[in-house]
Amino acid sequence: MSKETILVVEDEAIEGIEIQETLQKKGYIVPPVIASGDEVIKTVLRYKPHLIIMDIRLKSFIDGIDAAQRLQLLGKTPIIFVTAYPTKEIRDRALRTNPAAYLIKPVREDDLLSHVEKALKKAG
Repeated sequence: MSKETILVVEDEAIEGIEIQETLQKKGYIVPPVIASGDEVIKTVLRYKPHLIIMDIRLKSFIDGIDAAQRLQLLGKTPIIFVTAYPTKEIRDRALRTNPAAYLIKPVREDDLLSHVEKALKKAG
């Protein structure tokens, strides 16, 4: 049985690699981490992930929430948002996209994996 594919969208290279390695150790397929919200749509179309872990604040024209809203036009790929900037405004915007989870950085490895499993079971 093949494992699920999880896309990581994170503009902080070290954090992105840490998330990628954590997921790969658990047997998930993780394409190269992308750092730009502008790349999300084409990467989703290419890899067809079962789940997306998306930073909210990205170094691109669109942020993670905008990217999630655009993705909703393509289907219902669940998204776990992660952010280091948990303002009420950001949280409210993110929650309007009905994410699988909304996590505050730094995210503990066991918390991340727990939310990943829950999101994949719910989507599956």
